[in-house]
Amino acid sequence: MEFNLLTYINENLIILIPVIYVLGMLFKKSRFRDNLIPWFLLAISCILCGIIGQDIVNGIIQGTLVTGVCVLGNQLYIQTVKKGE
Repeated sequence: MEFNLLTYINENLIILIPVIYVLGMLFKKSRFRDNLIPWFLLAISCILCGIIGQDIVNGIIQGTLVTGVCVLGNQLYIQTVKKGE
């Protein structure tokens, strides 16, 4: 059974995945505390998804999925690729 998280994200909002990822990298290099970065990304993502989708409830759901893809992808990269270095 194959599971593809991107099938649950609206096509118009997939462009936010690299945007949120880059914001996360910028936050990481700034003075933000590491434990607060995912919360800031979640808030920004939900707001942007709500603006683009013009629906608050759907924006929160889609924003959570977009943030989840970014944070999970980043953690998978760190745990698999950088762990070997």
